[in-house]
Amino acid sequence: MTIEDRLTAMARQGRGDTPPTVDVADRVVRALASRSPQGASLLERTWMWMAGLSCVAAVAVVIVAVPCYDLWSDPFAEVVEAISWVI
Repeated sequence: MTIEDRLTAMARQGRGDTPPTVDVADRVVRALASRSPQGASLLERTWMWMAGLSCVAAVAVVIVAVPCYDLWSDPFAEVVEAISWVI
């Protein structure tokens, strides 16, 4: 029996099987309802503040980096700008 025949047989057998019935909706809803947004722990608040501050720092770095990249990407552009009135 070749590998292809074995895989075909296993696929045929798998198509005939019925999946087990699992209902987790009640447990998930209970778990979500038990957590209140006001009950955030100190650790969670600390992580939220750290994430917010790191986002602000990342935005500041991008704001500074974009103009610097434009200036440093083409050093000859400064010379061309200075003498562009002649051209």
